[in-house]
Amino acid sequence: MVEVFNGSYFEAMNVRNLLEGNEISVFTQNEYMSNIEPWVVASGGLNPVKLQVHELDLDASKIIVEDYLKGNNNLETGDK
Repeated sequence: MVEVFNGSYFEAMNVRNLLEGNEISVFTQNEYMSNIEPWVVASGGLNPVKLQVHELDLDASKIIVEDYLKGNNNLETGDK
């Protein structure tokens, strides 16, 4: 597994939904502890949730995450 994103709980869930919507399996690290005590899992509590994908999905995942960070991606699905 390779880390492709880290951020707040809500941002990480948006990215996870985008990845899963593109049929990429995602492992979410610190999902629950980030809400209870984020400063325990990350220094200062910043960006406590980490998303990891299989190495085979790394290239596709990077594109999706980069598009999300640039604001070029959303949670809509379906044919356009």
